[in-house]
Amino acid sequence: MPTRRELIRGLILLAVLCAAGVALLALLFYGSDRFNDLDTRATAKLLAAEGSRSESLAASASDLANGGPLLVFMLVLAGLAVLWRRSVHLLAGVAVVVLANLTTQGMKIVLSHPRVQGELGASYPIEIGYPSGHTTAAFSIGFALWVLAPPGRRMLAGTIGLIYGVGVGAGVVVAGWHYLSDVAGAIMVVGFWAALTMAALVSSGHEPQPGRDRVGS
Repeated sequence: MPTRRELIRGLILLAVLCAAGVALLALLFYGSDRFNDLDTRATAKLLAAEGSRSESLAASASDLANGGPLLVFMLVLAGLAVLWRRSVHLLAGVAVVVLANLTTQGMKIVLSHPRVQGELGASYPIEIGYPSGHTTAAFSIGFALWVLAPPGRRMLAGTIGLIYGVGVGAGVVVAGWHYLSDVAGAIMVVGFWAALTMAALVSSGHEPQPGRDRVGS
């Protein structure tokens, strides 16, 4: 098993890799027509037909990361924190939600630019926004649920969070709201803040030492 120091180093390395991945995707779609073409082609293969039931279902899945549902999810997390006596982990989860979403919204403004439509057609109403805000919101909530859960419930919490995140991420692509690269970038934004937060929890002793089963609250 890795030592605490090795675990912290691994988490910091993961954060660096996520940051590098976010930057690399941005550089590629700014500077590579070939990448834009591949991204567009891959996205086009997943799009639902306009006005179809699949498009409606995808949009409904995406809407689960809108403001109203997110507020409900945050209230649920707060209730679980009280039930499980995990106040520090609630703060950690909320920090990732806030920081990841602020990062994404800031990047969407700074990196706003025309994307090559390619096979989508010049009139296709796909959003121009990297990374995906809905995907960031969903995966950050999923992480918050996972980190909040006691060790014995983390597998279930992680599964629920992953299903939610993947559902929203797939929804925004199938509904024609975002490119695949937007979704990938959003996941890495969350991964960056999640890895740093976990490193802080491990360093402060609120996560178990490697090989141990229990944590502080």
